[in-house]
Amino acid sequence: MKNIEVSIITVGMNHLHYLKSFLDSLYNLNLPKVSFETIYVDNCSTDGSVDFIKKNYPSVKIIENKNVLGFGENNNKGAEVAVGKYIAIMNPDLVFLKDSIDNLYNYSETLGFDSVVAPKLLNPDGTIQNSVRGFITPWVFVARLMTGGNDNTKNKIVQNYLCENMDVDKPQFIDWSIGAALFFKAHLYKKLNGFDPAYFLYMEDVDVCLRVWKLNSAVVYYPKSEIIHNHLRASRKVGKKMFMHFKSLLLFFSKNGIFIKSKKNNSAYSLP
Repeated sequence: MKNIEVSIITVGMNHLHYLKSFLDSLYNLNLPKVSFETIYVDNCSTDGSVDFIKKNYPSVKIIENKNVLGFGENNNKGAEVAVGKYIAIMNPDLVFLKDSIDNLYNYSETLGFDSVVAPKLLNPDGTIQNSVRGFITPWVFVARLMTGGNDNTKNKIVQNYLCENMDVDKPQFIDWSIGAALFFKAHLYKKLNGFDPAYFLYMEDVDVCLRVWKLNSAVVYYPKSEIIHNHLRASRKVGKKMFMHFKSLLLFFSKNGIFIKSKKNNSAYSLP
């Protein structure tokens, strides 16, 4: 059996509709050339997700939760059984395009330092998705509240937070990218102890990227890997998930302080 280079981990909770497209794009439409395994962590689904995968994709490793767990803890469970040189954290609402995984792998192999690499994420209509962020501050949080979480606002604070002026076609260091698609060197993921399970939902992605920088590693944006993301912004509506987002934000500030300086311009490394 050949060595596994990439362990793709995805977590689902009644995401059968998305999983069908996710797995079809991965195994049928755009099969990676690099050796890989897929690990699916099922978070107590009731929509037949597990049965569908067992029947149609029997090579997928399945972990079935007995209790509902948070995003970070679920991905950590997947990473515990992963054997790849790289850990690819991938949401089930993704659709892989040609060479999506191969480009992440090949570029990561050229980097001479520990890294997390984030691909270019696209909306289903092919437009660029704002997936790269600056570190959040209380002023950003207030601005986001005042603008209703609208990514298309003209508010300068929000525009800077969303890195709207970045060159989306240029590889570059970034502060962090949303956790829908993150490509870790496996030994770095283990060094980090993965995501902090104290976050049940939201903020675990910015937290892990900040901890990457604190380890003198780096977070890199690589646009030659393109992936479609059917982004669902559930926390924009007032309700349980909004309060969960706020709770996670308070945890993040309590861990890291409220004024976090940008890291992307202070890297000791250079990019190929």
